[in-house]
Amino acid sequence: TLVASMLADERREVASAAMAAITGILAALPLSNVTRLVKKYATQANKSRMKKARGKKAQQVAAAAAAAQPTNGTDASDEAAAAAAAAAAEREKKRAKTQQTSVYFLCAAVLAQPYDTPKYVPAALAAISKHSFERNAPLSVRETVKKCCAEYKRTHMSDNWELHRRVFTQEQLEALEDVVSSPHYYA
Repeated sequence: TLVASMLADERREVASAAMAAITGILAALPLSNVTRLVKKYATQANKSRMKKARGKKAQQVAAAAAAAQPTNGTDASDEAAAAAAAAAAEREKKRAKTQQTSVYFLCAAVLAQPYDTPKYVPAALAAISKHSFERNAPLSVRETVKKCCAEYKRTHMSDNWELHRRVFTQEQLEALEDVVSSPHYYA
């Protein structure tokens, strides 16, 4: 847990070193333990993605509710707004840390088996692939996902790809391809 907590470190070098350490640890663990951990972190990764902004109608309802509140003293409403902004900033910071931890852990799990594809790898790749296109994700998270997927492609998509491919569902293959394929010029 000490090394896993370092995955969320703000210093990129510390988080990368923790990911490398976890890669080695996961390579030595039994497959059933790694599978259980990957399920846990894949769930966290899916929950940690930025939620899409609400539609115009929801924003109008929120604005109307704010306008309906009594404004007896501007100090009280300013304090409430500041407290709400601070709470939102704290939630966002926690979400970003959870995102970084879960994505880095899943990348470590994928890289722990450099020439094999255990059953947990496709689920891990599908979970992290969603973070490579999230504009609000930290750059380090997006870059780590792209490097991890590129490394998987380099080590698996050559000689025995047909063997590895059988472990994936169609959706998981498409998620991986979205990350590793270069975008078309006219697309």
